[in-house]
Amino acid sequence: MAELTPEEKKRIYEEEKYRLEAQEKLKKEAQTKKSSRTGIGCLVIIIVIVLAVLISSINSGKRSPSPPPPEDITLNAAVSFNGTQFIVQNNNAFDWTGVELEINSGLIKSGYSLNANVIKAGQTYSVGAMQFAKSDGTRFNPFSTKPLGIFISASTPKGKGYYSGKWRN
Repeated sequence: MAELTPEEKKRIYEEEKYRLEAQEKLKKEAQTKKSSRTGIGCLVIIIVIVLAVLISSINSGKRSPSPPPPEDITLNAAVSFNGTQFIVQNNNAFDWTGVELEINSGLIKSGYSLNANVIKAGQTYSVGAMQFAKSDGTRFNPFSTKPLGIFISASTPKGKGYYSGKWRN
């Protein structure tokens, strides 16, 4: 193998030095671009968050207040049972609409129910006991089952109304 002359060695040294300097310069430029992209990405995220907060606060200021929830009304009723019929008296100054009457209902079991369209203010509503039925179709039989309690729910001009009553044993 032939030995290199001092001029060839110097030229190779200079080329290697130049190549290393170029590589270093490219690495620094790549790092600068990368950190620049990261900074821009963070800036974009911050701007998006700030805009979302601003839009949210503007929209919440434009919302009209929601109406108050309807009240639960205690229905003023008088209910009696004469052995074959239930007599329901509406003692309120307003009509009850969408009326549901339920006999012998409980927390776990459903009782016998009946729906009535309207019970007018101050009016009496009489209904035969066998008109009440369970969801499976079983009718209330006053000769074999004693009525223990009644629950009434109805719509009123001021919200949903309720009445609950029991008969003495």
